[in-house]
Amino acid sequence: MKVINKSNLMAYSLLSLSIASPSAYVAAQESEKAKNDREEMEVIVTVNKRKESLLKVSGSVQVMGENLLQDFKLDDMDAVVDFIPNATFSAAPSGTPVLAIRGIGTRAGGAMLEQDVGLFIDGVWAGRNNQMQAGLMDLEAIEVLKGTQATLYGRNALVGVVSVTTKKPEGELEGNVKAGYEFENSSTSIEGGLSLPITDDFSVRIAGMHEEIGGWVKNEGVGRDEAENTNDSIRLTGVYYTDAEWVVTGKVQVTEQEQIGNSAVRLLEGTFTEYDGTDSYTPAAEPAAALLGYSENAFGVDINAPVILNSDIGSQRDFVDTSLQLDIPMGEHTLTAISGFNQMDYQSAFDPSILGGPRVVSWYDEDYEQFSQELRLTSPSGENFDYIVGLFYVQQTIDRLTFQYLNDDKRFWYGEQDMDAISAFASGTYRLNDDTRLIAGLRYTQENKDADIIVLGSNEDPDEFAQASDSVDESTLDGSLTLEWSASDALLLYAGVATGSKRPGLASGNPVNNADFVNSTSLFIPTEEIVTIEAGFKYQLENGYINSSIFDMDISDFQNAGFSNGNIVISSFDVKSRGIEIDSFYYLTDSITMVTGLGFMDVEDTTNDADVSGAPKFSANMTFTYESEELADDLYMRASVNINHKSSHWLNETSGESNQFNEIDAVTLLNANISLINSAYKVALYTKNLTDEEYADFSFNAPGANNDYYFSVAQGRTIGVEASYFF
Repeated sequence: MKVINKSNLMAYSLLSLSIASPSAYVAAQESEKAKNDREEMEVIVTVNKRKESLLKVSGSVQVMGENLLQDFKLDDMDAVVDFIPNATFSAAPSGTPVLAIRGIGTRAGGAMLEQDVGLFIDGVWAGRNNQMQAGLMDLEAIEVLKGTQATLYGRNALVGVVSVTTKKPEGELEGNVKAGYEFENSSTSIEGGLSLPITDDFSVRIAGMHEEIGGWVKNEGVGRDEAENTNDSIRLTGVYYTDAEWVVTGKVQVTEQEQIGNSAVRLLEGTFTEYDGTDSYTPAAEPAAALLGYSENAFGVDINAPVILNSDIGSQRDFVDTSLQLDIPMGEHTLTAISGFNQMDYQSAFDPSILGGPRVVSWYDEDYEQFSQELRLTSPSGENFDYIVGLFYVQQTIDRLTFQYLNDDKRFWYGEQDMDAISAFASGTYRLNDDTRLIAGLRYTQENKDADIIVLGSNEDPDEFAQASDSVDESTLDGSLTLEWSASDALLLYAGVATGSKRPGLASGNPVNNADFVNSTSLFIPTEEIVTIEAGFKYQLENGYINSSIFDMDISDFQNAGFSNGNIVISSFDVKSRGIEIDSFYYLTDSITMVTGLGFMDVEDTTNDADVSGAPKFSANMTFTYESEELADDLYMRASVNINHKSSHWLNETSGESNQFNEIDAVTLLNANISLINSAYKVALYTKNLTDEEYADFSFNAPGANNDYYFSVAQGRTIGVEASYFF
């Protein structure tokens, strides 16, 4: 990234103002030429798998560009989602994340359930929730597309898609290095990227990151601040242009993450009425069984869990992600082939109860591999009929052990699942006249899952293992229909309906009795289905824009996982989500911009007449950005202030008297950044959660007569500096 003059600074900031919605604008000089330049600027997005202007895309889309991600140090999905209205992110103490859009998202206890929000990295579907925990490094942009996206994305994109695009080499020698220090938690980071032109037709980019994040919850028993995180990642990307005008893009990335401890405290019911800001705890002694470890052979499978001390609580994730993309011109059409291979090894130990009994320590061990292949043919745009047709294949293998030490007892659930699925999809836009368009899409999927499980319930004798097998073979047909009307050059109106489905999920957990699993009718819970109706407008103003959408989503057999008295409970119920989203961008002056985003929603478990977790009724985001005139030769200043707010909502399970402390109060966060930039350097001072708001982002009631409550404490105020060098 090079910043040479004010004009380049405009390009530098092009996407950095995008909070509730991507903006095509940045502050300009007062000259007439600069004003004309900004009017001609637009954001090009690829959410519909072709390049098009954001303000011409029906639906609610948010884009976060490279500089916004850097300005507010949005280097993990948790921080990114804080900037998205009608979206929440949290992680269980085991580390499994929960991303919900419009109140719908796969819960942390559903280890074998797939996601309701599809995550795609450079066009490759990431099939496991834990892949959302990978650090965000050397990125071009993150696009968030809300609503049911089953036609073009397919894999469980019931309520939305998060599309991550990494930086690619551009045929010239350039690079950057960035180092940072955070003062509150003594965290350090270093990140960089280097693009190298090997030949006129072949370039590579090498990017890497190392960060050490200090903890913010005091573990008095072990004598350390938790959770401490170390993240290391390296990526190699190559782009080759053939003589036949093919574009070949290959990528391999290796990531290692280690977390020591977890950011959780335990409180005893009766001593509080809500999470009270406590940020320290003293763990009880380790369960006797945890000091012995476990190693048994059950039905020919080795079941192993290590000795776990209080100092061993934490997690380890190792990722290998590779992809190969071919873009092949075929006349005026383009054939795109994307192959992806993902591998993840994941281990985690955590203690779900402290004050009461029984004393429990959990161990998770998962191996995951996935291969996917997509082929799609894209017609030229701007014709009377534009279309995309394609095929998608995915093969996935998961081995998962969920083990618990309970005082002197043990229990476990072990599952192996193989999945194969193939889809055919088509999407087309037909122009009824110059101003009206009809967009239709269909996706047919045939999927098979085979599963074998072995269980030992806590009520069983130590060697009374049980085994069961099951399979499902289902086909689904999803689709969408949208009508667009360009009422004027500045106003786009749209309305549509879409359906989506998430195939049966394997019910995993920590069994009390073997019969809880082996005597069940099926090891899988039913297919989750959704019908979404959405309408809205996009309106271009002289000094900005305003967009709005209204949605109504009906979900049948929502695949839910919750924690109740220390047990993971897998269930399904019907959910209804409805709401409004409004976002806008304005030039207040030629140097000051304002971006706003508002979200209103009402999400209800209609089966049980209860509120749903991860669904604040109101959320808002506002960012003011000032970009200076030239302070000195080749030196500029950029300053941003962001406020984001989410109203009170449930953190786990649904509302009800038995879950009364799982509700979080409203949270308002203040973030800011000030940067000095020239053609070679950038120095930035940033802060997140400046007012040191105290809140929990996950909770559940732990087992025992005393009914402990377990709260994951959100990170408090952070203040840091970063220095970057560009060449």
